[in-house]
Amino acid sequence: MTGKLKIKQLAELTQLSTSTVSRVLSGKSNVSPQAKEKVFTHAKLLGILHNIPAGRLLMNSILVCAPAKAFTPHGDRYYYEIIQSILSEIEHYDIRLSKCSLEVNGADISSFIKLINNDDIDAIIIGIDDAMLYKLASESNKLAITINAKDKEMRLDSISPDHYSSSYSAATYLFQKGHRPVLLFTDLRRDTMLLRLDGFKRACLDHHVFFEESEHLLVNKGYEAEEAKLSFEKYLQNRAREALPSAILCGSNTIAQAVIDVFEQHGIQVPDDVSVMSLDFNIGIKKTNSLDITSVYLPCRELGRESVYVLQSRLTRPVRTAFNLLLQSQFYIGNSVADVNWKRKDLYQQSSNDA
Repeated sequence: MTGKLKIKQLAELTQLSTSTVSRVLSGKSNVSPQAKEKVFTHAKLLGILHNIPAGRLLMNSILVCAPAKAFTPHGDRYYYEIIQSILSEIEHYDIRLSKCSLEVNGADISSFIKLINNDDIDAIIIGIDDAMLYKLASESNKLAITINAKDKEMRLDSISPDHYSSSYSAATYLFQKGHRPVLLFTDLRRDTMLLRLDGFKRACLDHHVFFEESEHLLVNKGYEAEEAKLSFEKYLQNRAREALPSAILCGSNTIAQAVIDVFEQHGIQVPDDVSVMSLDFNIGIKKTNSLDITSVYLPCRELGRESVYVLQSRLTRPVRTAFNLLLQSQFYIGNSVADVNWKRKDLYQQSSNDA
């Protein structure tokens, strides 16, 4: 059956005009929710949705829920870039992006309920760790996914960087370069940061490296540069120079730069004295000096692109098991990490000769 005949058949089944059916299947916004529901219901029965090209999006409006700082380039740059990616993906279609600013802790549930019950909203993207939001979204009969977050009750699809594996791989890289001990300097504001901590601990276990939180974990009380500098300055004051870690794995480029700045003030050279590595994303990074920070770059804009097409896939295949899509990170090798294996080799040779 040709496309035109299917549209005609859908029009007869739904008692709508062929032009209305065509607008629904084209993702146009000038269609009532009732008409869309009729067309989608019968299109699924006829198997039409499975044959629609992946590039055609069948949504009129997407609601993005994130912290207020995510909607400004001067706030949460990571989420801001994800949102820009979503906008880039939908700009060729007749799809609107609605914004829902929520607090990370203590989100305004009443505002969220009002927005998701709006008939104009077809899909919901949630970027906040809040189990109540996930529950309400899953019961809304709307398409809903989480980004950089996970529904522990397994109701919603999620798209996230593989934080656990990224941290594991970064720590392994340092261990393979001969670094002992390694300090993890990060904030623990979100579940994603706890996953990184778990990955770091697992790498220590697999490489037979002793881990003690009081010695090998430094927690920053936020993610701003000044907070990181104060935290690390206090850390240095309580450590003799010879007791410093061989390398520091930082939870962001901001923290890594703060460490390097404090080291410079104390005459400690990177990477000659201590190596520094970062876990972050690579968009909008500005080099402030000649030191190029070795990093594991987390996917950022990729999350926005994938979220749009996961929603599209869920629309055409509504009945299936929810999944967690983990996007892999990429290594960037700069000049902030020294290979100290040669030092250890010389040490072992010297010990052997003395014996």
